[in-house]
Amino acid sequence: MPGFLAASLAPRVRADFAFGDTALGIAAATFYVVSMAGSTWLARVVERIGAARGMQLCAATTVVSCAAIAAFAGSAVTLTLMLAAAGIGNALASPAVSLMLNAEMPAERRGLAFGAQQAGAPIGALLAGLALPAVAIPFGWRWAFVAVAVLAVAVVAAGPPGVRGAGSDGPPARSGGLGVVHALGLAAFLASAASVGFINFLVVYAVDNGISDGAAGLLLAAVSFCAAAARIVLGLHADRGGQEALRPVAAMFAASVAGYLLLFAGQPLVIVVAALLAGSLGWAWPGALNLAVVQRSPDAPAWAVGVMMTGLFGGAIAGPVAIGLLAESDQWAAAWIGCACFALLAAATVIAVRRHESRAAGLA
Repeated sequence: MPGFLAASLAPRVRADFAFGDTALGIAAATFYVVSMAGSTWLARVVERIGAARGMQLCAATTVVSCAAIAAFAGSAVTLTLMLAAAGIGNALASPAVSLMLNAEMPAERRGLAFGAQQAGAPIGALLAGLALPAVAIPFGWRWAFVAVAVLAVAVVAAGPPGVRGAGSDGPPARSGGLGVVHALGLAAFLASAASVGFINFLVVYAVDNGISDGAAGLLLAAVSFCAAAARIVLGLHADRGGQEALRPVAAMFAASVAGYLLLFAGQPLVIVVAALLAGSLGWAWPGALNLAVVQRSPDAPAWAVGVMMTGLFGGAIAGPVAIGLLAESDQWAAAWIGCACFALLAAATVIAVRRHESRAAGLA
């Protein structure tokens, strides 16, 4: 939530200190730089300390960073530095929960489990969107970060003490799935560049085109709800009859291009329709990729998720920076074209992975 809050509350933060589009892009990218840099290493830490301690450490880091932002952020620089600290917790989250789910959930329910896990990100964005009209507008933007710190305290207090989940200290001993896991990490990079870049600037773009602050926050919440629901539906689809988790992902990436291109219009109603389309199709993939890499690396699931999340966080750096620079010069059309291109490349990467595996299976 810290990264999403910075994006959704940007129109209110600007009343306190300078926080332009480029600064927002850099702040969001910094959050994900730390997440990316620590993702694989912290995944190995989680393999050693176990899932429960990993989740509690994630929540504790979020408490400290959000409380610090609420109390001390007085410039774009200090806000960015404190978001960097929050990135450590972000890097811990998916490996820890994935390790727990892989140990606790039967194979026939893992699609739903990983879909629900990865629904956490758009739910975080949904809450961040609601925080703008519900907390930031009436009480001030700092109180939204206080609320997240309180939620994280509750997670620390109620953390699951007895879950299983401990794995190896590194990548799997057999190398057959290594190349595929890294290829899916590349797909995550490309897809994340499109979807996170879009999400981080949706509120700013909507406000600049005649949608009120409160309505823009609600739009972000609606997009996030659609993405969360789509992640769970994809998981259920993967569970049904043992479906391949990647099967629908490439088509959804390709279809999301229409949503990005519709944003060109700059009309409030079209922006709403385009955002819901892009969010439902272009931001629904993480659960499916999470499940896919775990299936391909069953003896080191946290490591595999760490690799995938490294790609995801890398794209979350590239997307906001690129769109922030274009938005600063009012080149929104180029920004949305960039998102569409990233989505198409992600689709092509997933198709290439599936074809490679089909050929390998045919030769076996």
